Amino acid sequence: MPTNVFFSRGVASEQNLYEDIIVESMKIYGQDLQYIPRAIIRDQLLNDVVTSSFSDAFSIEMYISNTDGFEGDQSIMSKFGLEIRDQATFIVARRSWERFVGLYSNSVETVRPMEGDLLYYPPTKSFFEIKFVEHERPFYQLNNLVVYQLQCELFEYSNERFETGNSDIDVIQTNNAISVIAEIRNPIGTANSAPDFVVGEQVAQGLSGGVFIFAEITKLVTEADGSKLAHLSNITTSDGEYHEFQEGVRIAGQVSLITYTLYKLYDLDDQTVDETFPNDNSAQNWEFENNADSIIDFSENNPFGDPSLSLGGNVFTLTDNPLVDRGLFLVSTTAWSVDTTLITVDKE
Repeated sequence: MPTNVFFSRGVASEQNLYEDIIVESMKIYGQDLQYIPRAIIRDQLLNDVVTSSFSDAFSIEMYISNTDGFEGDQSIMSKFGLEIRDQATFIVARRSWERFVGLYSNSVETVRPMEGDLLYYPPTKSFFEIKFVEHERPFYQLNNLVVYQLQCELFEYSNERFETGNSDIDVIQTNNAISVIAEIRNPIGTANSAPDFVVGEQVAQGLSGGVFIFAEITKLVTEADGSKLAHLSNITTSDGEYHEFQEGVRIAGQVSLITYTLYKLYDLDDQTVDETFPNDNSAQNWEFENNADSIIDFSENNPFGDPSLSLGGNVFTLTDNPLVDRGLFLVSTTAWSVDTTLITVDKE
């Protein structure tokens, strides 16, 4: 039999009242979070995702359904060190979301929150990544759907770009981005130049062949001896190929209009001081690079065969080989003599 026609759960006035109560309760008991939409940067040839950028942040009220704290695996010790795997569920009203999208005329053009976007939770200064959007819970109580449930996990930074204009949000890039440290000297400016580089601005260096390499200044440090160190991150090139900054060549600030000579670029080969991976206190790349030589012998050129046999280069030498009817063909960068009895090569 059909349901009673005198009782209906689809009355518009009741639906609107129910939604009004939900929206009002979230404004009372909810929290102001920053919604940060993700922009995906793809490779133009293969359409692969190269990186992500976050250039906008919008305030919107949400309710946290985890009243007893964050869920998930919490803090665990793995083979990669301490990992924090907090999870949380945030609830946002559909009406608030629609008003939020239409009010700002912003870059959020989707009809609902999207997986991959971020939420910034100010009380704990945490970033949560949306993993799944549940849009049918509560399930049609009055024949309508009024909220989105956002199932989120703690965001793990992996060198994405943050340029939202909100210093509380953009600091995640400053503190965690992979940086190259360069010692800069001899500033030269013009009448319109700033007194120094500006943190956050882009600097450029011209390379051979008309190629330019760009980076963002994330930090400027003046050492006790007066030397100045610039932390460079988000390194890109004009031709899309891999290039490195060159020592002895000037770099120019695109905002400050001042130039410096890049005097020294710190890397793993510097055996005097560790200035690599300054934002990762647990990184041991420099220690392994400089201490491994005392543990592992890297002097042999052929660790999987006869240590005395080392071939390679571009000078061709043909010698007599009494073991076979033809000569032994070698490739070398210098002159070599061949002991065909032992089939080893001795450098003259």
